[in-house]
Amino acid sequence: MSQPNAEHTGTPSFDPAAPAHATNTVELSDTWKKRFAQMERAGGLKMTKFKELSFFERMNCTFNGWAAIFGIFYYISKGMWKRGLVYWVMTFVGLLLLALIATLAGLDDMLSGVHFGGAWAGVYGAMANRDYYKKVVLNDNGWF
Repeated sequence: MSQPNAEHTGTPSFDPAAPAHATNTVELSDTWKKRFAQMERAGGLKMTKFKELSFFERMNCTFNGWAAIFGIFYYISKGMWKRGLVYWVMTFVGLLLLALIATLAGLDDMLSGVHFGGAWAGVYGAMANRDYYKKVVLNDNGWF
Protein backbone atom coordinates (compact mmCIF):
# COMPACT_ATOMS: atom_id res chain seq x y z
CA MET A 1 0.00 0.00 0.00
CA SER A 2 1.71 3.16 -1.12
CA GLN A 3 1.02 6.54 0.38
CA PRO A 4 0.73 9.69 -1.67
CA ASN A 5 3.47 12.25 -1.14
CA ALA A 6 5.93 9.51 -0.06
CA GLU A 7 9.62 10.01 -0.58
CA HIS A 8 11.97 7.21 -1.52
CA THR A 9 12.75 6.72 2.19
CA GLY A 10 9.17 5.69 2.93
CA THR A 11 8.54 8.72 5.14
CA PRO A 12 5.52 10.74 4.02
CA SER A 13 6.36 14.35 3.36
CA PHE A 14 4.19 17.38 3.93
CA ASP A 15 3.50 19.73 1.05
CA PRO A 16 2.82 23.19 2.54
CA ALA A 17 0.99 24.18 -0.65
CA ALA A 18 -1.54 21.37 -0.22
CA PRO A 19 -4.40 21.96 2.22
CA ALA A 20 -3.87 18.63 3.97
CA HIS A 21 -2.66 15.09 3.48
CA ALA A 22 -4.44 13.43 0.57
CA THR A 23 -6.19 10.87 2.77
CA ASN A 24 -7.30 13.37 5.40
CA THR A 25 -10.03 15.99 5.11
CA VAL A 26 -8.68 18.35 7.81
CA GLU A 27 -8.37 21.96 6.63
CA LEU A 28 -5.11 23.41 7.90
CA SER A 29 -4.48 27.01 8.85
CA ASP A 30 -1.37 28.79 7.63
CA THR A 31 0.12 28.38 11.11
CA TRP A 32 -0.18 24.59 10.96
CA LYS A 33 1.14 24.49 7.39
CA LYS A 34 4.19 26.47 8.50
CA ARG A 35 4.65 24.30 11.60
CA PHE A 36 4.41 21.07 9.60
CA ALA A 37 6.86 22.41 7.00
CA GLN A 38 9.31 23.19 9.82
CA MET A 39 8.84 19.70 11.22
CA GLU A 40 9.60 18.27 7.78
CA ARG A 41 12.76 20.38 7.57
CA ALA A 42 13.71 18.99 10.99
CA GLY A 43 13.40 15.43 9.65
CA GLY A 44 9.78 14.50 10.37
CA LEU A 45 8.87 12.80 13.63
CA LYS A 46 12.40 11.61 14.32
CA MET A 47 13.70 15.18 13.91
CA THR A 48 17.11 14.04 12.69
CA LYS A 49 17.93 17.56 11.43
CA PHE A 50 16.59 19.36 14.51
CA LYS A 51 19.83 21.27 15.18
CA GLU A 52 19.63 22.93 11.75
CA LEU A 53 16.57 24.95 12.84
CA SER A 54 16.71 28.23 14.71
CA PHE A 55 15.72 28.38 18.38
CA PHE A 56 12.25 29.74 17.60
CA GLU A 57 11.66 27.12 14.90
CA ARG A 58 12.65 24.40 17.37
CA MET A 59 10.21 25.76 19.94
CA ASN A 60 7.52 26.00 17.26
CA CYS A 61 8.04 22.32 16.41
CA THR A 62 8.24 20.96 19.93
CA PHE A 63 5.88 22.99 22.12
CA ASN A 64 2.28 24.14 21.79
CA GLY A 65 1.17 26.80 24.27
CA TRP A 66 -2.55 26.35 23.59
CA ALA A 67 -2.29 22.63 24.31
CA ALA A 68 -0.38 23.39 27.51
CA ILE A 69 -3.13 25.75 28.67
CA PHE A 70 -6.19 23.75 27.66
CA GLY A 71 -4.82 20.19 27.92
CA ILE A 72 -7.29 17.46 27.17
CA PHE A 73 -9.83 19.98 25.86
CA TYR A 74 -7.34 21.03 23.17
CA TYR A 75 -6.90 17.40 22.15
CA ILE A 76 -10.66 16.91 22.00
CA SER A 77 -11.05 20.00 19.80
CA LYS A 78 -8.43 18.63 17.38
CA GLY A 79 -10.12 15.21 17.24
CA MET A 80 -7.40 13.41 19.20
CA TRP A 81 -9.46 12.53 22.26
CA LYS A 82 -7.96 9.02 22.63
CA ARG A 83 -4.41 10.31 22.98
CA GLY A 84 -5.57 13.15 25.21
CA LEU A 85 -7.34 10.74 27.52
CA VAL A 86 -4.33 8.42 27.66
CA TYR A 87 -2.03 11.34 28.53
CA TRP A 88 -4.44 12.47 31.23
CA VAL A 89 -4.56 8.99 32.81
CA MET A 90 -0.78 8.51 32.56
CA THR A 91 -0.09 11.89 34.15
CA PHE A 92 -2.68 11.32 36.88
CA VAL A 93 -1.23 7.91 37.78
CA GLY A 94 2.33 9.33 37.67
CA LEU A 95 1.43 12.16 40.02
CA LEU A 96 -0.41 9.75 42.31
CA LEU A 97 2.69 7.54 42.49
CA LEU A 98 4.90 10.58 43.13
CA ALA A 99 2.66 11.64 46.02
CA LEU A 100 2.62 8.09 47.40
CA ILE A 101 6.42 7.80 47.26
CA ALA A 102 6.83 11.22 48.88
CA THR A 103 4.42 10.23 51.66
CA LEU A 104 6.21 6.93 52.29
CA ALA A 105 9.56 8.74 52.34
CA GLY A 106 8.24 11.27 54.84
CA LEU A 107 8.43 14.16 52.38
CA ASP A 108 4.70 14.80 52.15
CA ASP A 109 5.06 18.15 53.98
CA MET A 110 7.41 19.30 51.24
CA LEU A 111 4.77 18.56 48.55
CA SER A 112 1.86 20.15 50.43
CA GLY A 113 2.21 23.49 48.66
CA VAL A 114 3.09 22.12 45.22
CA HIS A 115 0.63 22.65 42.39
CA PHE A 116 0.83 19.77 39.91
CA GLY A 117 -0.83 21.56 36.98
CA GLY A 118 2.57 22.06 35.40
CA ALA A 119 2.86 18.32 34.83
CA TRP A 120 -0.26 18.28 32.66
CA ALA A 121 0.81 21.44 30.88
CA GLY A 122 4.21 19.97 30.11
CA VAL A 123 2.85 16.70 28.77
CA TYR A 124 0.17 18.23 26.56
CA GLY A 125 2.33 21.13 25.41
CA ALA A 126 5.23 18.91 24.45
CA MET A 127 3.23 16.24 22.64
CA ALA A 128 0.48 18.18 20.81
CA ASN A 129 2.39 19.19 17.68
CA ARG A 130 3.82 15.71 17.13
CA ASP A 131 0.44 14.10 17.70
CA TYR A 132 -1.37 16.46 15.34
CA TYR A 133 1.36 15.86 12.73
CA LYS A 134 0.75 12.12 13.11
CA LYS A 135 -2.98 12.62 12.70
CA VAL A 136 -2.92 14.93 9.68
CA VAL A 137 0.21 13.98 7.74
CA LEU A 138 0.66 10.31 8.67
CA ASN A 139 -3.08 9.57 9.10
CA ASP A 140 -2.41 7.96 12.51
CA ASN A 141 -5.03 9.02 15.06
CA GLY A 142 -4.79 6.83 18.06
CA TRP A 143 -3.44 3.87 19.91
CA PHE A 144 -6.49 1.65 19.96
